[in-house]
Amino acid sequence: MRKYLSISCLALTIACMTFTTGSAHEGAELSTKDLASQIGKTETELKEIDKKIIAYNETVKSNPDDADAHFNLGILYEQKMKFNDAISEYQKTIQLKPDSIEARINLSLVYTERNMYEESIGVLKQVLKIDPENVDAHKYIGRSYYKTGLLNEALEEFKKALALDKKDPEIHCYLESVYFSMGRLDDAVAELKKAIEIDPQFKTAHLNLGFVYYEQGKLDEAMEEYEIAIGIDPKFADAYSNMGLVYCEKKMFDEAIAILKKAIEINPTLPDAHSNLGFAYWNKGLKDKDEEMKKKAMREVTIYKGLIGAQ
Repeated sequence: MRKYLSISCLALTIACMTFTTGSAHEGAELSTKDLASQIGKTETELKEIDKKIIAYNETVKSNPDDADAHFNLGILYEQKMKFNDAISEYQKTIQLKPDSIEARINLSLVYTERNMYEESIGVLKQVLKIDPENVDAHKYIGRSYYKTGLLNEALEEFKKALALDKKDPEIHCYLESVYFSMGRLDDAVAELKKAIEIDPQFKTAHLNLGFVYYEQGKLDEAMEEYEIAIGIDPKFADAYSNMGLVYCEKKMFDEAIAILKKAIEINPTLPDAHSNLGFAYWNKGLKDKDEEMKKKAMREVTIYKGLIGAQ
């Protein structure tokens, strides 16, 4: 689960919280460089994945009933964001090994990447028939409920997951998102602090806590959390992107532009970094009466729309 600040329309200047929205791109739609950046691997590592894919395809060609080979292919395709191929391989694994919980969990996650939430929930309910106390099944059913706006149902599933595993910081982050959407910001903060208490290096919890603080108007506290997140992962593009909007809120547009360029340097395909940079350019243009800045703003908005597939 990721949370980030986004400005989807310069004229409205609205800051909003969201999970990653829209169908994820298939890896084949991206250049090798962009794919490597998006999944956090080097181009050399991608080539190694390709070699493994070729090897496992040879294995299943000679032995179509090798469930482990199909499962490993699913993982490799998923790593390369070839989600349709991953779905096919996980389905074959399940056909060959109906009791494979891991294949069902992985399949559910790929369905989620494709915004196929009903299919994901269906697979996870099958997991619960095999293992009624499976933490991941409850956790990911809750996530699908959340993404479809069923907040109370999501809350119930997350609480079931937490009852089974009180030491999973991710569950607290999921609970926080539900509380945030319900407007219960103090409860959201409490859940994130619990996640950080369990794992102080959990960068997403720091990112999300920064976001909630931003929404509460606690800009210095928000900035501190983003700095901690970047300290954990100096290439955490989302943290730089969110930090840029804090600078904008403080009217520090030059600093905002610099930090947002850093986010884009790390991940050129991060839509919100481009949107937020456009917001910073636009506001600097208004402040300085600089038409060139406004033109730069509109270019960034164009890039943003291209990345999310908007017309």
